[in-house]
Amino acid sequence: MDYVPRKDDDLFNFQGNLVNIVVANKVAWGISDPAVAILVSHRSVFEPLYTTAQNKKNRTSADVLAFRLERKSYETDIRAFAKAYLMFNPLVPPEERRRMGLTIPDKEPTPTAPDYVVNLDAPILLLDWSHRGEVIVHFGINPENEKLNAKPVKIAGAKIWYRIESGPWVYVADDTNSPYTHNLAITEPQNVEYRAQWFDKKGRTGSYSETAKCTVSP
Repeated sequence: MDYVPRKDDDLFNFQGNLVNIVVANKVAWGISDPAVAILVSHRSVFEPLYTTAQNKKNRTSADVLAFRLERKSYETDIRAFAKAYLMFNPLVPPEERRRMGLTIPDKEPTPTAPDYVVNLDAPILLLDWSHRGEVIVHFGINPENEKLNAKPVKIAGAKIWYRIESGPWVYVADDTNSPYTHNLAITEPQNVEYRAQWFDKKGRTGSYSETAKCTVSP
């Protein structure tokens, strides 16, 4: 998650709070005056440009451009400063990072439990066979709306399987993003059935989904 706010108003408050805390604690945290001076200098330029750019009645396009350019430069230096002096500095207490609105890095990411993927609900399938010789397989927690169909946390993708009529199941592919397009080399209409299962980043698989059927024309 990005700790630098996107909205101008939120960034104004964020940077002011961060600079105040850094200035008050620079000695205790072992941060040099020249490094702090970069942020203070940016603040002295950024804040009046922000005020001018927010005045919709009297601002000019040049005012807005100047603010945007300074904001971009300021963001770059905030990120560099935070990485160098705040995020991994053992002298900066975790509660102070929270006060500054900074994300706290995990020293040891929590490993995924072996049975995590097994206990997940299997993906839901939605098929589109409107084109000859192919089936578009939408899979996920909300396959009817791909914009709201993100994979579950810690899941890498889904394994897609199919069979014709009541024949044996055949593995098709691993897909990391729904939908998957399956091309079928058929010469006559075929009744096709699909199923899928989640797999995590270590390749461990979950349970099979309910099947979805369609009739595909060559």
